[in-house]
Amino acid sequence: MRNLVRLSAVAAAAFLAVAVFAPTQASAAAEGQACGGFTGTICDKGLWCDPMPGLCGMQLVGRCVEEPFACPHIALPVCGCNGKTYGNDCKRQRAKVQKSHDGPC
Repeated sequence: MRNLVRLSAVAAAAFLAVAVFAPTQASAAAEGQACGGFTGTICDKGLWCDPMPGLCGMQLVGRCVEEPFACPHIALPVCGCNGKTYGNDCKRQRAKVQKSHDGPC
């Protein structure tokens, strides 16, 4: 009987973890909404979860932003968390890289 109760508790905990923390298309975030972080909320199709800048390597909450199709030829360099300098923030977003800081790396 104890094993059955223990097994039921484990199954209930596993179900709860999947129900609460597993991202699903039904719970996808819209443009401008929070994403990522502990719960792993995903963005709607065509959007990308752009993590908060400056804290490279951390599982951070971000904002759902539109995936850029084309970027302007404006020279405002930004540094990505991958150590690469991008010509502007749009180019960094196209590469889907978290931003470290404004300016070259």
